[in-house]
Amino acid sequence: MYACPLCNGLKSINLNCPNCQQVMDNQGRTVDFMGDYIPYLEYEGTKLIDGELNSTQDHTCLHLFYCTSCNQQLNVPIQEIR
Repeated sequence: MYACPLCNGLKSINLNCPNCQQVMDNQGRTVDFMGDYIPYLEYEGTKLIDGELNSTQDHTCLHLFYCTSCNQQLNVPIQEIR
């Protein structure tokens, strides 16, 4: 079984904004912003919705990072761990 280390609080990452170099905030899984009921669906099934069609094979979890200084948004694939 694989799990996302960010979703499960096992690790955190500091990502600098490519635009202004400020530290970006991790907003959670990108797919969670795609509808009101998405967070309540089964985790593996929602990975097919986030635009990362191979995420079930390469074991990544797509996270949204946001810069509060310049409003830049980035979708970052996070490698899941066993």
